[in-house]
Amino acid sequence: MKLFVFHSTTWELHPQRNMSLKFSGWEVVDDGASYHGVLLGASQRPQSRGVYKMFHGTSVASARLIIANGFQPSSSGLLGKGVYVSRDKTKASAYPRNAPSSDRVVFELSVRVGRVKRIDKDNHPLQLTWSSNGYDTAWIPPKCGMLCIPSGLEEDCVFDPKRVKVVGIASAPNATIEKELQQLLAKASKTSNQGAGAVTPCSICKRKTQKGSDHIIQQCWKCGQNICILMAKHFWRVKAKVKLVSKQKTGCFRIRSNMSLQFFGWEVTYDDHSISEELRANQEPKNERVYTMYHGTTVNFARTIITNGFIPSTKGMLGPGVYVSRDKKKAERYPLNGNPADRVVLELQVRVGRVKRIDKDNHPMQYTWHAQGYDTAWVPPNCGMKAVPSGLEEDCIFDPKRIKVVGIAMASKSAKKELKKLVGKCPSGDGSGVDACSLCNRKEDQSSPHIKQQCWGCGKNICCLMTKHFCSVSN
Repeated sequence: MKLFVFHSTTWELHPQRNMSLKFSGWEVVDDGASYHGVLLGASQRPQSRGVYKMFHGTSVASARLIIANGFQPSSSGLLGKGVYVSRDKTKASAYPRNAPSSDRVVFELSVRVGRVKRIDKDNHPLQLTWSSNGYDTAWIPPKCGMLCIPSGLEEDCVFDPKRVKVVGIASAPNATIEKELQQLLAKASKTSNQGAGAVTPCSICKRKTQKGSDHIIQQCWKCGQNICILMAKHFWRVKAKVKLVSKQKTGCFRIRSNMSLQFFGWEVTYDDHSISEELRANQEPKNERVYTMYHGTTVNFARTIITNGFIPSTKGMLGPGVYVSRDKKKAERYPLNGNPADRVVLELQVRVGRVKRIDKDNHPMQYTWHAQGYDTAWVPPNCGMKAVPSGLEEDCIFDPKRIKVVGIAMASKSAKKELKKLVGKCPSGDGSGVDACSLCNRKEDQSSPHIKQQCWGCGKNICCLMTKHFCSVSN
């Protein structure tokens, strides 16, 4: 999404002066990635968390089942388990293998790729294990030389079928079958919308709004007009006093109009989800946030966790995963029946991903929440579950790479000193190689480097995530 900022205020214009203007409106050019698949050339690398148009070839009978029930991931394949798709329609048109053209259908899809791993050589170390290493999609670029893909055409494997949505019929054997499938697709889409809550347009921005996810509408802080944060455009009319300063003459003018000034800098206040957020135990965690949590263990296990990362439990009240809590008192109880002098509470940063609330015994997703596309299960405090007699908040994180030890919240004096040194020396958690950006000093993942370029005004090197940048401009 591109944001063009409009400013309206009273100011003095001086040559070579840093300009900081009050924000008073916006105009947006939407790239559409939030609403439908973006068409991307097969050789272009998909960006993490993007939404892309892709294709899938199948038989007529399977097409009916997919529209009705969704995709069922393959249990095995070149890239392991998942749904195999491609941004290359030619590739999808060749499937099913050995099937006659009269039994081939190609779906047009909208795919939320999530975190993407490039697989570009035979026997790649993550060829079959990319999903267990925290990736949502594996991408094989075209003509990468893999012997197992003689066609050399682009291919993708999406682990969670819920990330794949059929939006159209790209090709069908004949007009009759295409019409039938289009009708099934329309019917399934209507049922899905009804099941998720009525979808109606927002009265302000006219975009779709779903029950339970209403748009934020408020009055403009200047003109008082009702605005929605998803409006494509809003700026207000104001009287502006412009004072022109020069050696020859000084004059004042009054203008009543919409004012648009060339943008030469910014100042940003971040809500910053990259920094752990303190949240009370009874507050529901939001998807994709980073929260401070705690884990109780022994001194010996604490050393191992800090050095090598967490090993998920194979079973438990919520199935396999790493059990943590936002309630420090809960973590202080563990290990149960352990020696209090040997107990350690680790302070953690947890990227919760997609969160499922489990709030009753025998919940239908108590053990299957991860298979349904969730990354974290959350048991709220005092929810009445007999399996949690303490009534204290609990979380289960499926992927240990989402957890990073950042401190020692409780330990004996000698153990605390030793463990703190270990935390500083061996930071655990996401092993993707996170360093500080040389320009903005914020965390920079090697797989998602920050965008750096020269400022279009002063030519200074800048990063798009810098909190502040002003450049000297004439007039």
